[in-house]
Amino acid sequence: MSMKRPHETLGLPQPIGRRLSEAGKKVWLVTLMVTAILALGWYIYEVNSAASRAYHLRALQTQSEQLEEQVTRLESQLAQGQTMRALQERVKTLGYVPVDYLEFVNVQVGGYAMAK
Repeated sequence: MSMKRPHETLGLPQPIGRRLSEAGKKVWLVTLMVTAILALGWYIYEVNSAASRAYHLRALQTQSEQLEEQVTRLESQLAQGQTMRALQERVKTLGYVPVDYLEFVNVQVGGYAMAK
């Protein structure tokens, strides 16, 4: 049983690596080196780009946290401004006085005033 080379068995010409001359091998080597350098450059660019996006995202996250704190402070100030004491003080500054005596009219009995 004789072993044939795969390219001979399939009827293909001699492998490309064996058909190349010394100059052709150098061209392939340079081509592969340039491709490797380009791939490395592209990788470095992508890593740096991802890092800068991460820094930008972190800055936006910090800004979001600061805005949430500010909203909480403003909601607290709003709640304090709407307390009964604060409303009474504002009413006094407008010139209103507190009511001492309230009198209610019973409408069902018929005791109500009518305009003439």
